[in-house]
Amino acid sequence: MKMPLVLSTVVFVMLSMTALCEDTQRAPSFDEFSDWNHRHPGEDVNVDLYKRHWRDSHIHADHGGFIEQEALFPGDPLNPPKPGAVLKYIKAYNHGILNAGCSTQTVMHDREQVFFYVLDGVGRVEAGGKKAEICEGSGVFIPAKLEYRFVSTSNSQLDVLIIVEEIPGDFVPQQEMIVGNYHDNPPTIGWHWSHIDRAIITGAKFANPIGFCVTTINGLDVAQPHVVHEGAECIWYMLEGDSLLMFGNVLRYHREGEAFLIPPNGKVPTSTINHTEKPIKLLYFGNRHDLKRK
Repeated sequence: MKMPLVLSTVVFVMLSMTALCEDTQRAPSFDEFSDWNHRHPGEDVNVDLYKRHWRDSHIHADHGGFIEQEALFPGDPLNPPKPGAVLKYIKAYNHGILNAGCSTQTVMHDREQVFFYVLDGVGRVEAGGKKAEICEGSGVFIPAKLEYRFVSTSNSQLDVLIIVEEIPGDFVPQQEMIVGNYHDNPPTIGWHWSHIDRAIITGAKFANPIGFCVTTINGLDVAQPHVVHEGAECIWYMLEGDSLLMFGNVLRYHREGEAFLIPPNGKVPTSTINHTEKPIKLLYFGNRHDLKRK
């Protein structure tokens, strides 16, 4: 049975997303004699178009002065024209740096909402007359039409992921920023066999059906192979450690700082395999337009 979609908090949005990532009626069979037991060179999905490290991009400045590099960027998730060009519903998935002791300019976006996830460093965010201290594991949601700035308050740089959605003209954004930290939230255990998930923020009003969590997989454990279908925008970013990635019918390393999008075509079973004895940690981003139809 499919679990009911409880959308009252981001926690339940995320859980609904992960629980329904696999469509058991359409997923490929792993039976020995199924049609999926052979590779088909030239026909199988080129999974290397869907995985990318932000260091492979040119540097630019945005969001008030962050030094940014793209991990993934807009393109065609069913037929990417080049590696990383896989985003359909969001505008940007970038890595950003704010140097030690520096602050951004105060900025505001009329048509963009931004989620910042702090990878490393200590700082402060100021928006709408409010201030919040931030550190590793913090998530900050900045709605459209709200002025904000960031300050790096330690002797090391502030490293963040910056995920941007563009809002439609009739969307009414909320009026306050949302700040949270996954360390403050209890774990949900067992999704996709081995995931230990923690929500980051609650109460953010996205224009898209978006959810985030931090996922830990213990040493020498493996996640459930699963596929997603058109309308799903599921991105995994390696926060800590390295893993093996079952990506379709090949194995790839998933290194720290790399992001990948699961091809939304129902043809690429994906599983994270922690081949080490230490836990690994990933950021999950789910934008699940496909669930609207269920």
